[in-house]
Amino acid sequence: MRRATVFEPTCTICGIDSGYQGPGSKTVIPSFAKAKVDFRLVPDQTPEEVLANLRRHLDAEGFSDVAITFLGGGRPAKTDPDHPFIRMSNEAAADAYGKPPIIAPMVGGSGPNWPFTHVLGVPITMCGIGYPGGQAHAPNEHFVLEHYIRGVKHTARIVEGFAGLAARA
Repeated sequence: MRRATVFEPTCTICGIDSGYQGPGSKTVIPSFAKAKVDFRLVPDQTPEEVLANLRRHLDAEGFSDVAITFLGGGRPAKTDPDHPFIRMSNEAAADAYGKPPIIAPMVGGSGPNWPFTHVLGVPITMCGIGYPGGQAHAPNEHFVLEHYIRGVKHTARIVEGFAGLAARA
């Protein structure tokens, strides 16, 4: 399951709205329905292609009257795990945390990483201070102060290591 959440594209229904939402109940056929949908892409997919595929699918299934509002999108990105910057970042993590990092070549989140890796040709890494019980992006989201301090040390080691890589280039 974990592998699928990172290496396979997803389609998530973020919310659905339809029908009467006021007090009490009404037994009526809703005059509208809408859904907010999020797609997570993997390398070699583009938001434009996924949008076109969604339109074709809806049309083929008899839903050509369904309107799609594109709210924006970003292309997926990743950096070669053997890149010198990534190796240095991993060494910085081991130094800051006292044990080797867990490497995930891609994450299920989103961010504006594609322009850095594909337009500028700059490697990227993502470092976090969260833990499984931290309830990221949920009510009562939190982190452990010790994790924050180690995260600051990790970031400082990355900056220090990057300066060393730049000096050797």
